Amino acid sequence: MKKLVFILALVGSVSTGRVVLAQTTGTDMQALQKRMNQLMRNPAKPKQDVRISLTNCHLEQIISDRDADVKSSTPISVSYNKGNAGWAAKVADGMFELKMGFDWDEVTAITYQPTTDDGQKHYELKIKRHKKDSDTSLEMPLYTTDENAVREVVRRLNAVRQNCTGAKG
Repeated sequence: MKKLVFILALVGSVSTGRVVLAQTTGTDMQALQKRMNQLMRNPAKPKQDVRISLTNCHLEQIISDRDADVKSSTPISVSYNKGNAGWAAKVADGMFELKMGFDWDEVTAITYQPTTDDGQKHYELKIKRHKKDSDTSLEMPLYTTDENAVREVVRRLNAVRQNCTGAKG
């Protein structure tokens, strides 16, 4: 009987530990999402939003421009989806929106490099993906010159990627 009570107590503490770990991971992902959304905001383009959404083992990037150089008599919407990966684009007078999404188990590498765009120095993340017979990459700007901040974002993204790859494989 004592062994049974001990085993139940041990199982209960392990289960509780897993719940706390899952909550911490969700909190960490929300913090990472918030930090990346701050860094992807281009101060030179206040009417453009570039943001991500991290949910479970899925990432979605949304690019919106409320002052796009677009003229259209009727709104246009196009999309492509295959499983949880895909993209969608919307265009209307002065408005452009692009959504791209993928699952972390498709990601093979996350790298970064310094770059300059319109005289503005910043970093660019490159997320390489492989699915079946195709390789693609997604590039995300991080508007900072602080390499340590970028390195920390990459470290945290790699942790998410490894958790998701381990969870599925």
